[in-house]
Amino acid sequence: MSFAKYIRIANNTLQEYFVYRVNFFFWRLQVFVSFVIFYSLWHTVGQSRGQVGLYSLPQLYSYFVIGYIVRALVFTTRTADIGGEIQNGNLSTLILKPIGTIQYYFSRDLVDKLFNLSFMLVEFASIIFIFKPELVFPSPKNLFLFIIFILLSIVTFFFYSLSVSFVAFWTDSAWSSRFLLGVVFVTLFSGQYVPIDFLPESLKNILSYTIYPYMYYYPVKVWLGHLSLEESMYRLFIGFVMLLITFFITKFLWSSGKRKYQSYGN
Repeated sequence: MSFAKYIRIANNTLQEYFVYRVNFFFWRLQVFVSFVIFYSLWHTVGQSRGQVGLYSLPQLYSYFVIGYIVRALVFTTRTADIGGEIQNGNLSTLILKPIGTIQYYFSRDLVDKLFNLSFMLVEFASIIFIFKPELVFPSPKNLFLFIIFILLSIVTFFFYSLSVSFVAFWTDSAWSSRFLLGVVFVTLFSGQYVPIDFLPESLKNILSYTIYPYMYYYPVKVWLGHLSLEESMYRLFIGFVMLLITFFITKFLWSSGKRKYQSYGN
């Protein structure tokens, strides 16, 4: 496939933002306000106790402030659109494009992340200016591992989100499964709002064998230096296994869904 096609995909994706710029503005505002609320909550808890569990105040602040960057890199996606495309029949247009549907949406996702990241940097600077948090910075080794974890998280979440969208092949409502599996489960079980350390030990152990902590919790823990090199490598291995499982589930749902899919013209 020629590189010019990817340029066209990027251009079309960016044009959509400018057409629906009010929606994008309110999306970024919602992300920023939700961060301020939860950061203020944990700031109050930390100030009252001096330390929360394994987290010193700088580590607690870093968990959410650095997590703000992680959320912008990992959880921004265009795959949520696919459920609607399946149910309104527009998926036929995507299938006929001279690029695979999965590759097409991965390209759109990368553009989406870069566009959101540019605005996130402004928001991040505002956070630093307003709250002036004392942050923890990783060693070069941990920074390298953090980057590897983030790359793994980006690809893993893409296939996970894609598989959630493909559920629309078998349901009447594309958004019910998307909201439950793609929003509620990801937000709660990845550790975005509550560090998994604070959950009951039994639930923490169960979550460690699911895909969710590998999208947010473990990358941030690596940044904070809470994981040894041995545990980091172990978590990378498990995360890679999770990625492979998610990839094959996505491919299975896509191939099965296309056989079931029907589109009717006027």
